[in-house]
Amino acid sequence: MKDNKILQQLNNYINYKHSLGFKFKHVESVLRNFASYTLSIDYNGSITLEIVLKWISTGRQFDKTMGRKLEVIRPFSKYVTAFDNKAEIIPLVYKNVHDRPTPYIYTEDEIIKLMAECQNIYSPDGIRATSIKIVIGLLWATGLRPSEPVNLTNADVNLDNLVLHIKETKFSKERYVTFDNSVKYQLYKYKLLKEQKFGIKGLEEPFFYTTGGKPLTERALAYAFKLIRPCIAAKPIGYSHVRLYDFRHTKACNTIKYWTEQGIDVNKNLYILSTYMGHVKPQDTYWYLSATPDMLELCCSKYEKMFGGDQIDAF
Repeated sequence: MKDNKILQQLNNYINYKHSLGFKFKHVESVLRNFASYTLSIDYNGSITLEIVLKWISTGRQFDKTMGRKLEVIRPFSKYVTAFDNKAEIIPLVYKNVHDRPTPYIYTEDEIIKLMAECQNIYSPDGIRATSIKIVIGLLWATGLRPSEPVNLTNADVNLDNLVLHIKETKFSKERYVTFDNSVKYQLYKYKLLKEQKFGIKGLEEPFFYTTGGKPLTERALAYAFKLIRPCIAAKPIGYSHVRLYDFRHTKACNTIKYWTEQGIDVNKNLYILSTYMGHVKPQDTYWYLSATPDMLELCCSKYEKMFGGDQIDAF
């Protein structure tokens, strides 16, 4: 089956949302995944809770993942019920789907292993393995969102001034992200490699490429990371595997740890970290901060120096 009622309704819904100015990328991806599922089982009926629950139950899923899918489906179902009397408005049957998962904080040794493992990725002309390695290093060094490196153009990467221009961001904000000379060296080597393989490209061409000179996409990055992450045998709490987004958590935590070690006023400088990470206000940055064992040990040590060890024993 190449077409069915749900796919036709979905196309109308997406066109409607686009006409209102919504970019809709993530939501559209989830909805199309649902439509593809209905096609795969030759379903040609209306949207119902039964068919939606079958879809979200395919594969290994956590309650939070299934709950978030229902959140995406529900507005679509409301739209459809306006003209399809057999359609059902999908209820939100899972609670607390936005409770924060415990982020995984990578160690430097784990980053080294992940980058080394990139060489085992299938890469006929070598560019795919190198691109993934450099992007992982960039995520580690800067705390960018996973979508941001792959959206960089040549014009966005200023090696002379050590700055990245991040334009395609969450909520359509843009910002400048600085980096140090060690990152510059790796980006410069990568630039020479891709120019050697594919020639010098225009300023508005993508900075990162994959096999055959194709632009590296977020989906291709996520798939490659899925292939290499078993090498560190990480066991995160609350979900089955480490994620690209955990690099962002790690950057925030490492920055706070460094400031604490150096005696820098964390509260005073949190606005700097918020701006660097592309947040409107410091409250948004608190989402990425976690009490790691190293951080707790450091804080206890400072507390002990200020008030004495007896105060800690008293708790």
